[in-house]
Amino acid sequence: MKNNDGYGNDMKSDAIKPEENYSQFMEERVLPYILPRREECFLSREAGRQIYCAFYTAGDRSPAETANGQDADARGIILISHGFAETADKYFEIIYYFLKAGYHVCIPEHCGHGRTYRLVEGDVSLVHTDRWQRYVDDLSFVAKAAKNHWKQTPELPLFLFAHSMGGGIGAALAAQEPRLFCRVFLTSPMIRPSTGGVPWPVAKLIVFVMCVLGREKSYVVGQHAYDGTETFEESCATSYGRWAWYKNKTDAEPLYQTCAASYGWLREAIRLNRFLMRDAWKRMETPVLLIQAAEETFVSKEQQELFVRKLAASTPASARIECIPGAKHEVFRADDETVGRYLYRGCLKFYAG
Repeated sequence: MKNNDGYGNDMKSDAIKPEENYSQFMEERVLPYILPRREECFLSREAGRQIYCAFYTAGDRSPAETANGQDADARGIILISHGFAETADKYFEIIYYFLKAGYHVCIPEHCGHGRTYRLVEGDVSLVHTDRWQRYVDDLSFVAKAAKNHWKQTPELPLFLFAHSMGGGIGAALAAQEPRLFCRVFLTSPMIRPSTGGVPWPVAKLIVFVMCVLGREKSYVVGQHAYDGTETFEESCATSYGRWAWYKNKTDAEPLYQTCAASYGWLREAIRLNRFLMRDAWKRMETPVLLIQAAEETFVSKEQQELFVRKLAASTPASARIECIPGAKHEVFRADDETVGRYLYRGCLKFYAG
């Protein structure tokens, strides 16, 4: 019996493939489908600083035809805001499902990641920023570029899919521009990062002292340059096939090998947390679904829950939280059954309203 997801995809035979065949699924089905629908470009919000961005066009028409408004069948545009130390290419599988469901997809790479500009030259392992607002301004710039890219009448709705660090950035953008997105899907969002057992007040003190001492571009203690030694057991994934496929890509491509935070980045994560918990929830008007991983260790579950409670109590924003049993931080790299529920019964059902 076929289990249809409601978007024209048979989840068993077409969408969520068995994990043991994952590499074959990616190389023979996903990449041949999505890459011909991709347009890559570099956008510049600031002179000399280029943001890598990929536009994926849903449907059978050419990207040029759809960009000119000749495809009225698209359900909308999904903007993906990726997580810490990730690249756009990590989301190939998710992009495939979104395209199959009839959504155009836009995904940039944040400052300090992948092919986008960096504020520290010569070290691809290090993630650094001078201010968290930079991430939000860049994402806002890309969001407007995406709306213009698929400009048509009536205007297509814009949806947000935001993971981890990208979830914190996306939530801040949704607060600063309350009518930009139709719906906001936050998956394991970094409302506040975990600090490895160090009490939050102590961690904040250490970070600000190190920045005052001029160490803002230095590695946070305990972190180091990419060495390729991460194991599946140490990872944020629970699907070995999904983890191994991207691990192989990361080992082969230096620009994928971003892995460590600077003290400056952590200082800005602290400041972003302060904005989200003090101000952002008061401004948001868009419905929010926050997905929490039951086995979360990378971000604070307590801060996620408090953020949603504040949102749910405010008006006109509505918000709810769903916890995924057995999942680690990267729910989109869980087992097939979990990914199917998370994507079709969670994300796409939420977007459909």
